[in-house]
Amino acid sequence: MQLTTVGKEVLRGARKARELQEAGAGDPTVQDRLRKLKQVEALRKYRMGWPEIQELLGISRATYYRWRKRLKEEGLAGLKPR
Repeated sequence: MQLTTVGKEVLRGARKARELQEAGAGDPTVQDRLRKLKQVEALRKYRMGWPEIQELLGISRATYYRWRKRLKEEGLAGLKPR
């Protein structure tokens, strides 16, 4: 009988998948908020003003900064609705 072990990479991948699941990465709300954060960053890069961004994405400047702060401090779990 031959025994094999699971490689470190597989264990790391499983651990990362569990962390993402616990953080709510599969939650549609979290995914939507993350997408909007990335869109705002892209639009701001091209010098689009906040009134246009608000109209396009439907979020205010305050909401953007609040979500960004939570993402930085808490990771994906910070984007879950409270």
